[in-house]
Amino acid sequence: MMQMNNKRTFAIIVFALVCVGTTCAQSEAITVSETPSQEKQNIVFTGGAILEGNLSGFFHSGIKDGNNVMKAGFSLGGFLNLGVIRSFSVQGEMLFHYKNSEFEQGSQCGDLVYWGVEIPVYAMYHYTFSRGGCLQVGIGPYTEFGFDAKFKHGGKEADLYEKDGSTGLAAFQESNSGFGAKVGYEFVSGFQINASYKASISNLLDANSSQVKIHPHAISVGVAYRFGK
Repeated sequence: MMQMNNKRTFAIIVFALVCVGTTCAQSEAITVSETPSQEKQNIVFTGGAILEGNLSGFFHSGIKDGNNVMKAGFSLGGFLNLGVIRSFSVQGEMLFHYKNSEFEQGSQCGDLVYWGVEIPVYAMYHYTFSRGGCLQVGIGPYTEFGFDAKFKHGGKEADLYEKDGSTGLAAFQESNSGFGAKVGYEFVSGFQINASYKASISNLLDANSSQVKIHPHAISVGVAYRFGK
């Protein structure tokens, strides 16, 4: 319980810093010039809010007759963007999310319900159209930290982060990492429509991790708004 509270406190502090940074960095520009003969370049900090719906599930191996069905969830958070040049930027995000999927094995079926926070960092390419709209494509790593994970089956639920008394291991690890890709369109107003896909390269299992592999993945579609556009 103490460990869970510490994780939530850390996430809240980081999210607060992101919000403060977003507020302070609304279209803040820093002019960089290496030599008098070179053209001046503006490094621009911007930020905004993100709201997404997601479909999540996991790839698995070592589970005989197992089948996973992706189900709907949602994500809410914000982003900070460092515009290096007109066509390239680095964007960090912090997303609190609810994920849900169904798992079947033989005649048994249950739901995996998960709450956590995700921190992706994208290298973003931007193509600006003549009317001011912008196509953006990004790729990069992410890390995810779980707050709560439960498996619900037959009116009962099991805490997947609770450690076994004999082995000292929980069913699931509380963090995982992977890579993601993102594509979207930003209107002149700063309103965005985005889609992303993320897949973990980490085995989510803690107990029995040498025999069974579980790698979470998710598809997200949503909107965002860049402040101070």
